[in-house]
Amino acid sequence: MRKIKLILAIFFIIFFSSHLVQAEENTLFEMNDPVGDEYGPGTYTYPKNEQFSPYEGLFDLTYFKVEDGGEDYNFYFKFIALTNPWNAKYGFSHQLIQLYISNGEEGSLKTFKKGANIKFEDRHPWQKLIKITGWSLEVFDYKDDINADRRIKEDRINILDDKRTIKVSVPKEFLGDLTEAQYYLLIGSLDGFAYDNYREVVKDSQGWKFGGGSDTDINPNVIDTLVPEGMDQKEVLGGFNLESGELSTLRAVGVELKLHWKFTIIFGFLIILLATIVGTGIKYVAKMFSDYN
Repeated sequence: MRKIKLILAIFFIIFFSSHLVQAEENTLFEMNDPVGDEYGPGTYTYPKNEQFSPYEGLFDLTYFKVEDGGEDYNFYFKFIALTNPWNAKYGFSHQLIQLYISNGEEGSLKTFKKGANIKFEDRHPWQKLIKITGWSLEVFDYKDDINADRRIKEDRINILDDKRTIKVSVPKEFLGDLTEAQYYLLIGSLDGFAYDNYREVVKDSQGWKFGGGSDTDINPNVIDTLVPEGMDQKEVLGGFNLESGELSTLRAVGVELKLHWKFTIIFGFLIILLATIVGTGIKYVAKMFSDYN
C-alpha cells in the first residue's frame, strides 16, 4: 500500500511539474537588467530641459522578455518610469527601443542606419530589426533599403497595468523562428530630427542633449543596453576609440543551449518512478517463487 501511495505521489509531482514547464515554454528568453545603469559607458547625464523630468529612470531598462504568443511574438520592456509629455499615441514619449535579432547565418554587423554609433560582434550578425517608439512600430530586414517604409499600421503596442512595461506584439511571419535567437537591445532617447531618431550625447549636457560624451560621432548614443552575464555595460559601451574612430561593439544576449532545470527534475522523478516499479516487480516475483517453493 505504501508503494502505491509513493507511485501516485510521484505521478502527481510529474504531472504538475510538466504543466509548469509547459507554461514556461511560452517564454523564449527573459533577462533582468541592473537598476541605475542608464548612463551608457558610465558617464552619461540627462538633458537639462524640464521635459526630461524627473531626470532619472526614463531610459533605465530593468527587464526584457520574449514570449511565444501563438501567431505573434510578444516582447516586454520594463523601465523605471514611463512619461508622456508629448502625448504620444502609445503612452510614452522618450524611449527609443531598437531590438536587433540574430536568428540566421547571413546578416549585418552594422546598424541599419547611422545614429546609435555602435557595431555588433562577428559571431552574431543580425537579420531583423524591431524599432519601437511611442508613435510607431517598424520591422526591418537587414537587406531592406534604409528608406523603406516598414511600419506596422495595426495597434500592437500597449503599456501594461504597472505603467512601467511596454508590450509589443509582432507577427511571427515578420521575424522567423526565435527559438534560439540572440538579441541586441538598444535603448536611446527619441529625437525626431536626429539620425535614426537617436538623441545625441555630447561632451556637456544641454537642454536637449545628453552630456558625458565627446562631441564626436564615435561615442555611443545608447543610454542603456543588455550585456551577457559576467560582462560590464561600462566596458562594452565604453569600448570605442576616439583616435582610431573605432565604435563600441555590442554583445548579444539570448538563449543558452542547455537542458532546462525543470526537465532535469522531471527526468529525475521518472528515474525514481522506474526504479520503484522495477523494485516492486522484483519483490513480487521473488515472493511468487518463495510461495511456490
